[in-house]
Amino acid sequence: MRATVRKYTSQPIGEELLNTLLEKASHTQTMGNLQLYSVVVTRDQEMKERLAPAHFSQPMLMQAPVVLTFCADFRRTTDWALNRQGHPGYDNFLSYQNATTDAMLFCQRFCDLAEEEGLGLCFLGTTVYNPQLIIDVLRLPQLVFPVATITLGWPAETPKPSDRLPIEAIIHNETYSLYTSEDIDKHYAYKESLEENKHFVEINQKETLAQVFTDIRYTAEANEAMSLTLAAALRKQNFLGDITNGYKGTRPESLECDVVRFQNKKDRWVAFVGLLDGHPYEIFTGILDDDEGIMIPKSVCKGNILRRVLKDGSRRYDFQFTNKRGYKITIEGLSERFNPEYWNYAKLLSGVLRYGMPMDNVIALVSSLQLDSDNMNTWVSGVAKALKRYASGGDTELIQGQEEIDD
Repeated sequence: MRATVRKYTSQPIGEELLNTLLEKASHTQTMGNLQLYSVVVTRDQEMKERLAPAHFSQPMLMQAPVVLTFCADFRRTTDWALNRQGHPGYDNFLSYQNATTDAMLFCQRFCDLAEEEGLGLCFLGTTVYNPQLIIDVLRLPQLVFPVATITLGWPAETPKPSDRLPIEAIIHNETYSLYTSEDIDKHYAYKESLEENKHFVEINQKETLAQVFTDIRYTAEANEAMSLTLAAALRKQNFLGDITNGYKGTRPESLECDVVRFQNKKDRWVAFVGLLDGHPYEIFTGILDDDEGIMIPKSVCKGNILRRVLKDGSRRYDFQFTNKRGYKITIEGLSERFNPEYWNYAKLLSGVLRYGMPMDNVIALVSSLQLDSDNMNTWVSGVAKALKRYASGGDTELIQGQEEIDD
């Protein structure tokens, strides 16, 4: 029975052995026989030090002779297609999912083979918590994304296997059966009876083992925040389309827009909320009336956000409204008028909106952010309140965009 090994001897792992194991693992199942994965082998101690923060500096990463980062990889297949007059279209979430499945099958098969050889390993789930740092350190190009990390070495310990739920807890015959309270009691009885788990509950000052996981280890706030960073990294790696374009081909040239004003301490701010089919799709925020900001009449609460493609291929977003005389007025370059820090956070929020997170969850996520400055935290509060109109039971007083927010 296998067990996770976190301590290793100083004995190196030969390149021939490692390559043999990886070659054998490559014969696992794969979509269309495309092998949509790559693995980055890290032996250099300085490189391990650079990777360590992404994995919360867990000691086994520095001690292991080899660190393997398994990646979902559609770059190689795309390059192959382009060099053979193909027309690849893999800059989308489905392709990421397919490549991730391939990479995880490859990773698991490698783990099985390595353990059969007598090697010890530890799977680092932190890979998807801080993907951008890993991407930067390993210089991963677009359409390549880290999905799993393994520390590998010859064991310096013989740990006992971790407890597991009884097999009947995970098997469903023909159709999925919901768990009754009696089922839960039966399936989790052994896990909850273990002395180490009872101690775990005690030192965390909780009443149940489940509370340790939901309230301390894997909280809703942390999951939502890391989901935001994961989505941002996926967009940057071009697995969710262009970072300013949402799902490729779906963003019209012009989006209807609500204008929401709010107070950020002494400054007056404005949020431009682009709507697709009546739902928030993107958000732009900035100071309303300073020299570098945006000046629009107080009566304007609606308009359009226009996406312009420039000659050099870059994109620009403009705001257009109709004044009282019926003339169209265009304010060019929304992104260029905002503080880069506000603009970057607005891009992250736009990504969450574009890719389907329910509005109530978006608001909860924004409200939970604790940033470095009071000014940024006040801005976050204003944005959260501005978005409440779109949630279930929204703030109808803000629909006209006339009411200011004073936090």
